[in-house]
Amino acid sequence: MSLYIYGVCIIAERNIWELKNQTICTILGLAFNERELPGIIKKLKLNNGKMCPFEMHCKLVQASGTQDRTSKQLEKLLSEKFEPYKEKVKGLSQNEIHKYIEEGEYTDLPLCALIWYGVRNDDKDIKNIEAMIFGAIHMFEHRALRFYDTLNRTMPNSRPENIIKELNEVVRSNDKLQTKCNRLEIKKDHLISEIGSIKENRSRIIDELEIQNQVNEQLKNDLNEIKDENTLDRINELTSELDFLTKEVKTLSSELTQRDQELNKMSCELTSVNMDLESKIKDNGEKVDLNGLTVAYVGGVESLEPYYKEVIESFGGIFNYHCGRCLQGRKEIENLVDKTDLIFCPVDINSHKACKYVKKACRVQNKLCCFLRSSGLSMLVREIENAPELKECDCRIY
Repeated sequence: MSLYIYGVCIIAERNIWELKNQTICTILGLAFNERELPGIIKKLKLNNGKMCPFEMHCKLVQASGTQDRTSKQLEKLLSEKFEPYKEKVKGLSQNEIHKYIEEGEYTDLPLCALIWYGVRNDDKDIKNIEAMIFGAIHMFEHRALRFYDTLNRTMPNSRPENIIKELNEVVRSNDKLQTKCNRLEIKKDHLISEIGSIKENRSRIIDELEIQNQVNEQLKNDLNEIKDENTLDRINELTSELDFLTKEVKTLSSELTQRDQELNKMSCELTSVNMDLESKIKDNGEKVDLNGLTVAYVGGVESLEPYYKEVIESFGGIFNYHCGRCLQGRKEIENLVDKTDLIFCPVDINSHKACKYVKKACRVQNKLCCFLRSSGLSMLVREIENAPELKECDCRIY
């Protein structure tokens, strides 16, 4: 029915008690889940004792069929619930709404809101439209029940209602792991590049040594031809220079060898961490999350500081570092412990004072501390993954 006020057409709305029972049943079933039903029943004062969800639903449907204070209050609750979607259906006719429902073209609107607005306007053909909407919804119900039954039988150990939540959690976990893997791949490429640079430096030093040897041979030949009184002094001078250069070359070679070993070790550890993360991606396993804890690393290999930081941040922690040299006494260690939630302190590369100060400060301030046998990245990763066990004690050595 349409009303005309001052030449403006006003379309009347049907009340909830004017709708068919099956339509009300569908709207109420979609609008209020099992957790919301007890609150609605209590608010409408329909509680006659303990009721199951089905009984509460039937109580609401029964209360909607008669024009009284309860049905009006229930109609107000539904109108408020669907008010945010009113503008989105504004201008759509009942036939258009029925078409959207039947063809499933309502991805941005709840189905119960479409039904509500599709059957409320008092159109001349509203009863036929209401019957068509109910028919489309009824077939959806059969389809949904078949799908629910298939999921329930396919996954007996998991409730179908939780599948979307579990899938979303798996997707988020996989995205985080993929991000960590990409970062590790970048670090690996940097290491490979640095190793190549070291090899080039080594090759250059070897070439320079060869040139120096040639110069030495030339000097020896020149010495054989020298017969003046300064020959002995010149020989001693050249010998001293040669010894000095030889020592410098040995020192540089030793440093390069040590650097090469450290980089190889780092590459192996990063490869191991990468394989572990890839394995977790395949298994969809849960990963330890430090949840923003401030983690300090005292001692270790200083050149590995960026990689210690990368490991801590990959687990969701905030990184602090101290080299282990206590030039200002125990005060700087106490200040570090004060602003830290968890401290890792390797014992293989560290000063005795640093270990002593860390242990004492952690006990006084009741902070969690873990002494590691090794300064390697794999040891740090392994102990972080065992983080729940660290909560059982204040100070321990692995």
